[in-house]
Amino acid sequence: MIPNFRGGRSADRRTGHRPVQILLVGIPFAGMSLLWLAPELFGLGTASPFAQAVAMRPMTATGQLALAALIGLIRRRWWPAALAVGWMAAVALGAVVPRAVAGPPPPLGAQLSILSFNVLHGRADVAAVREHRPDLVVLPEAGQRFRDRLDPLVGDLGYSGWVTTSPGEPDGLGILMLAAPGLGALTATPLALGTRLCWLRVSGGTLGTVSVIAVHTAGPIRGWMPEWAPELGLLSTWLTKGRGPHIVVGDVNATLDHASPRAAVAGAFDVAADRGQGLKSTWPAAWPRWFGVQIDHVFTSGGVHPAGARVLDLPGSDLRALLARVVLPPGSAHTGGPPVRQSRVQRGRE
Repeated sequence: MIPNFRGGRSADRRTGHRPVQILLVGIPFAGMSLLWLAPELFGLGTASPFAQAVAMRPMTATGQLALAALIGLIRRRWWPAALAVGWMAAVALGAVVPRAVAGPPPPLGAQLSILSFNVLHGRADVAAVREHRPDLVVLPEAGQRFRDRLDPLVGDLGYSGWVTTSPGEPDGLGILMLAAPGLGALTATPLALGTRLCWLRVSGGTLGTVSVIAVHTAGPIRGWMPEWAPELGLLSTWLTKGRGPHIVVGDVNATLDHASPRAAVAGAFDVAADRGQGLKSTWPAAWPRWFGVQIDHVFTSGGVHPAGARVLDLPGSDLRALLARVVLPPGSAHTGGPPVRQSRVQRGRE
């Protein structure tokens, strides 16, 4: 029998080139996959465009897992690379999926309801305040002008209010916090922490030893990137173990996929994630809830436990609202329930 030298050489060539193809195509493919899934491993977690891309980690990981499976089926010679990419995507999803699963039931105790939503430079509809009548309302991008507009809309509900901006300043620079009369006499303190926007702390009354911090961090956009990660790091001021009972509320401009907020809130609760609502997006409101990102958060520490969370649609803003319930530590005098009618929303900066 005469050997088929041509066929043998062809077979040898394909066999010999297969590992080379895997290395030349698979390694860059897997490297790019890891770069977009975990840029912090390359020191790029706070660099653009990776900081923005990592916010989409749930969708990116799902897409890469599907792509890896498709490549593995169509091009079997690339299956090691596809397997590597699929494994990385599965690991990423493993860190994401628990946010859609509710944790253990909260302990019994007095509950506090909190509504937070970015009002988009004072344009959003505040009907959600009247509908849900939360104990506390945190409104980023609301200043004195918005506060004046809000007074006739919810003034009969008896809320007290504090705003971080002075008259004449744009709404987009402020944070407005409203408190139901059932919380008693509260003390509001503007926080001068060197942040781009002023934050606000409220304490006292029936909150007992609990302090509520209203925040609006710099966003990961051009010109603000150097401030974005440091401002996120400031959250650890109240959320580190041993700092006492705190609730941090507002537009954080980051997701739990970002390394900076994960480090800052390590050991604390993210109320939405703990109650299985952590994958429902708050931005952008025009996108489906399963495809956007959750950048609005309620974090708790020091014995304040998550009790419930809902993401709400509201007109006039590019973000959705987050309605949360938390259980206060034992000894708090707060009993919850809707506010009763008292004085109008207070005017002027506190």
